[in-house]
Amino acid sequence: MLKDLCGAIDKIDTKISLDANDPNLNSDDYMALNKYCPFVNNGNEQKCKNYEEIIISAFMTFLVSFISSNGNEYLDRDNFAEYTILWLCYQLNQKTKISIDNLNEFYNNYIKGIEKYSNKLEDADNYNSCMDIINKKQYLMNMDIKEMSKLYEALKKLCKLYNECNEKNNNYLNCSQDAQDFANNFESLNQDSNITGNNLYREILFSLSNDYDDFKNYCAKNCSSCNNLPTLSEIKAPQSSSIESKLIPALLIFAIPLFLGIAYKYSLFGFDKQRHRQYLREKLKKIKKKMASYI
Repeated sequence: MLKDLCGAIDKIDTKISLDANDPNLNSDDYMALNKYCPFVNNGNEQKCKNYEEIIISAFMTFLVSFISSNGNEYLDRDNFAEYTILWLCYQLNQKTKISIDNLNEFYNNYIKGIEKYSNKLEDADNYNSCMDIINKKQYLMNMDIKEMSKLYEALKKLCKLYNECNEKNNNYLNCSQDAQDFANNFESLNQDSNITGNNLYREILFSLSNDYDDFKNYCAKNCSSCNNLPTLSEIKAPQSSSIESKLIPALLIFAIPLFLGIAYKYSLFGFDKQRHRQYLREKLKKIKKKMASYI
């Protein structure tokens, strides 16, 4: 259930309260996150020398420790990989001077960069399992970091609902307001054509929507103070589909008089009038059926 992942996200966030734009960052100040830093000194030591390396190490620490605690069953859930990659994008986006737009460079330079040392890692089996699921989600590496960060904001609000309900139970007095905050954020994403126009982003929206519905069922059993929770609107279809549905009927409307004009000209050249009228009626019926199907 998402509540387990949300609890893990909350824990890792408390460990990485660091300034993304500090040029003097290094992992000596964050030893708990040092586990997946690049190997230096001929492979005898691990050390992160900048924000990106610390975040990648934190990301792998997060994945491996979560799987170690909760089991490999989560690896088969699509939204597990999607949500953790959202978290990574959000953290990377905190750095104001970032020179790339997607994760490919980070993946190749940092995540793939420690694979050759995997036999030296603790929890090597869990590390390899995590790498397998990341490699299967390779297509996510081409997604825009800024757009993914927007989606993480919604996930963060949804996780707040799960975490607060889990901790406070019937004393979660702000549940309705927090649910409304999530619904407002979700609706903002649903109105964003950059999100709804991309199939991969829309899939994540569907995951968020489904997990929110699961939360409503969860809180009904565990948080009696959570009531009158808002319902999310249906996820919008890509804009191109909407344009097409309006354009085709318009073209058909223009086609009718054109067709009638051509048919009339043919009638002047000796078509049998009765057969001609029957022909027109059949064609008009077909055009009307097409118009009805698009409107």
